[in-house]
Amino acid sequence: MRIRCRHYLLILLILVHQCSVQSQGNRRRNRSEKCPRVRAMRNFDLPAMMGYWYVIQYFASSETLPEYSCMQSLFATSDGLVTMNFTYYFSDDPLRNFQRGNITWVIPNYSAPAHWIHAEWTYEEVYNTYVIDTDYRSWGLIMHCAEKTKTQKYLSALMLSREPTLTTNVINFLREKLPRYDIDLNYMFPIPQANCTDPVQDPKQYFKYETL
Repeated sequence: MRIRCRHYLLILLILVHQCSVQSQGNRRRNRSEKCPRVRAMRNFDLPAMMGYWYVIQYFASSETLPEYSCMQSLFATSDGLVTMNFTYYFSDDPLRNFQRGNITWVIPNYSAPAHWIHAEWTYEEVYNTYVIDTDYRSWGLIMHCAEKTKTQKYLSALMLSREPTLTTNVINFLREKLPRYDIDLNYMFPIPQANCTDPVQDPKQYFKYETL
């Protein structure tokens, strides 16, 4: 009887261990699928953030190599929306053909104006954008995260500057804010801003997407 009891006890321990391992694996998968809790900037001054910005560095969880040059953006706000018109060209394009695009966000809660939600119907599921930090005059840091059905979350981040360059200490200061949000700094790539032809900044020249 003792031998049989020990046998049953051993089987029970194995089953408990397997369930524990499966549970841990599920928790890891769920974490990779869900956006991190982001602390958006407090006491954020939305109008002061608007205007022209150079994108100095960027991260995208879907990309493992640097792809862009001369990425620049123009932020504007009206009627409860934030719009970013942007231009860039692909680094491997010998003709340097500038691409143009437009993103529009809704501000869901005016008591937290540093949190925006993408307004375009073209985006799947909820796509949040957060202003992590900015001094308005020189530098800024924004982050995007989307949770997609049956796939891992999509993360991206943009380091912004009012001038084509930032000092090394400011770059390091901003980069240090990102790992807590699951952003791998090995893939936070610089975007060259030298020898960039000034793109046309007329909003009518940008692609427009259907918005809410």
